[in-house]
Amino acid sequence: MLKIGLTGAPGSGKTTVMKMFARLGARVISTDEICHRLLSLGQDCYRQIVSVFGQACLRPDGSLNRAYLRQRLLSSFEDKKKLEAILHPAIYKVVTTQLKAYEKENPKGIVIVEVPLLFEAGWQGLFDLILTVYARPKVCLDRLKERGLTEEEAQKLISLQWPIVKKVKHADIVIKNEASLEETEKQVRAIWKELLAQSHR
Repeated sequence: MLKIGLTGAPGSGKTTVMKMFARLGARVISTDEICHRLLSLGQDCYRQIVSVFGQACLRPDGSLNRAYLRQRLLSSFEDKKKLEAILHPAIYKVVTTQLKAYEKENPKGIVIVEVPLLFEAGWQGLFDLILTVYARPKVCLDRLKERGLTEEEAQKLISLQWPIVKKVKHADIVIKNEASLEETEKQVRAIWKELLAQSHR
């Protein structure tokens, strides 16, 4: 099975590219979706976060206040490390379990795993190839602001990760996602064709 780690800067369009590969037939795993499940009421990660950050991180219904946690992450390097220490091992365990299941199901398949902090978390060894989605910082900034972040929040979020040029330098494959979706999909289709050939060798 060919395991591809997909990463990029915040706002670069990683999820868009992942969905394009899914439509072509790739199995996909989103660490953001896994994280969302792990933070659900009653999950072990949920309990750990409440233990570390206290009742202030909860909404009236008992669910985690993600906006509050994001602010803690953006404003404090120490809090960021605390959150990552809780979440990264749990996410890694889910990802590796899913990869094993997919490989058993289809040894010649292709799995795309979207990992925003792939390099920062040191997950390079988990994958056969690493694909970075590229967009200039200004483009990423504008996209994040369109999602509701302030300029300060967006800049801070981008600054917490490796610079995109560094991610590109360490990637095996790069997709540029600045123009139209049609142009991005054209790149995805060309890469998919190469991956299919590689997975069947």
